[in-house]
Amino acid sequence: MTTFNQGMQGLAGNGQAVRAPAQKLESAAARYLPAVIPVPLTLTTAFIVRDRGVLLVDTGNPGDGAAILTAMRREGIGPDDVTLILITHAHPDHYGSADALRDLTGAPVAIHSADAGTMRLGFDGLPFPTGIIPRLIGFATGRMTVLDSGGVEPDIIIEGTADLAAFGIRGSVIPTPGHTPGSVSILVAGGTAIVGDLLVALLRGGRPRMSFRAEDPATARRSLGTLLTFGPERIYAAHGGPWSGTEVRRRFGEGW
Repeated sequence: MTTFNQGMQGLAGNGQAVRAPAQKLESAAARYLPAVIPVPLTLTTAFIVRDRGVLLVDTGNPGDGAAILTAMRREGIGPDDVTLILITHAHPDHYGSADALRDLTGAPVAIHSADAGTMRLGFDGLPFPTGIIPRLIGFATGRMTVLDSGGVEPDIIIEGTADLAAFGIRGSVIPTPGHTPGSVSILVAGGTAIVGDLLVALLRGGRPRMSFRAEDPATARRSLGTLLTFGPERIYAAHGGPWSGTEVRRRFGEGW
């Protein structure tokens, strides 16, 4: 197992630099800036980040892997082009197809250390919603509490921040805990952020709000503040969005 513990400087394990296979980096079509491609799934959205390498951000529920592969084919991306599968947090609608996609692509699965144990064991419940409106519509979101998933063993453990250059991606991973202890966001070159469940929308096209299923809402809000210090211009989330950085700042305060 590999640990990301080199801050923004790189990824390392067993004292050696981790390098994505050269043929994978060369076969993924490079663009001037990385392309972020949303993949709508049954109850969530996964993302393909295409640069010199190909990053899959989250994998949906068990059985959602086929939809992700279809989206990859549509973009001319083959399974062998994938260099990393990154899980934003250990809820089954985000890691449920990780094993299947790892088997198909050969790419390692990465998650933050604070969520690694939960993903290993499997997860079949979510925190109780916070806020009046989310509680009133709990009958809808409650569907997610019955989604069970077996455990997934990670190949790479993230500690702190991590530069993704070793996998052919111009971007980095930053901790954004609160929704879960090990939630992370991805900052992609060009001003894009992928934030998992740090932000959500109640309705399609709705305004951004903090996740109503955060384990620690105060920590989540601080994490959003940290994220916004990086100045993202476009913010993608698993449930709602995308939003402009300006819209999110306006929604949560001009000081961010």
